Amino acid sequence: MARTTHPNRTKPVSSKPPATIPYASPASNSKFPTQLRFPLLVVFSLTISSLLYSFVSPFTSGDLATVSRSRDNWWEIAGLLVWKATQLAVGWYGGFDSTDFAALTFLTHVPYHYFLSTFYQIRPTTSAYCIAIDTLTAYVPFYTLKVSSSIHSVKTPKGIAANRSVINDTGVQIYTSLLAAGIYTVVVFGSYGTWLPVYLVTHFDGIRDISAAYSPNFPWLILSFLPTGFAAKVFLFTPATAAKADKHDKETAAFNPETATFGETVLYNLWGFSHRARTLIKRTATLVVVGGVHTVLQTYGSLEGAEFLGAAGWSSVWGLAATLTGAAFLWVGDVDGV
Repeated sequence: MARTTHPNRTKPVSSKPPATIPYASPASNSKFPTQLRFPLLVVFSLTISSLLYSFVSPFTSGDLATVSRSRDNWWEIAGLLVWKATQLAVGWYGGFDSTDFAALTFLTHVPYHYFLSTFYQIRPTTSAYCIAIDTLTAYVPFYTLKVSSSIHSVKTPKGIAANRSVINDTGVQIYTSLLAAGIYTVVVFGSYGTWLPVYLVTHFDGIRDISAAYSPNFPWLILSFLPTGFAAKVFLFTPATAAKADKHDKETAAFNPETATFGETVLYNLWGFSHRARTLIKRTATLVVVGGVHTVLQTYGSLEGAEFLGAAGWSSVWGLAATLTGAAFLWVGDVDGV
């Protein structure tokens, strides 16, 4: 008996998982044209920031106004807006989702507000409000207008990310967060114990309290850097560990020094790393550059009495901490089973 055919039978669904969670964010159903999303993102972010800062102003009692430079020139305000748009562009065109960009924003905004609360006697609650607002104004617009990646989800589908059991393991998340927090603590603590106190007094006219640099409390430092460690884990460790082998990895594995051209040999020696290592290197570089520029601009441009060299020196402390954290995560990723 001939087999009956069913021309209208539904085609089997591909077992290949999607690159993103289909409905992880409203952006998956967004009706906005693609070319309009980034301008909308900038407007949305600036609007949220303005509204939230206005909302918390009664609770900050003008703390920031007491230490801030006055901005009377239009180009100063325009420069701040351009830098804000540049940061958003880095996240948007750099392939970061809402979680990535929120973590990057947190890491790049902490140095300035930590500086204010430590050396200018700005209340920690005021600094916390500012960091929370900046992080929210990074997360919400991206979550609304850009489809979220699945690598940060505890329900990461099989096949989406490499080492799924590692990135979803609670113990690994805790240990890597503590590792990053410890590195930031050691770098800041070491700077306090060596060159930083005299440097701050020299390059910050009107600094109010330098005692924290002369008598730092190590346990309190590591406790205060726990959120920073977690953000570093989110931005650096998780995406790198989840990176699957790509075409570049196959080309690197097939590299033959006997037949390769000079250009191919140079490229192999300079960039012949795994996808995981390349992801970690690029994200660490992004954190160092964006964080460094933001800290210098925010400190020198906003803080009354701050010299450019002072802002650059303070920024270098955090750049070193970010670099060492990236290197540590690179080493952790080379451990068997990770």
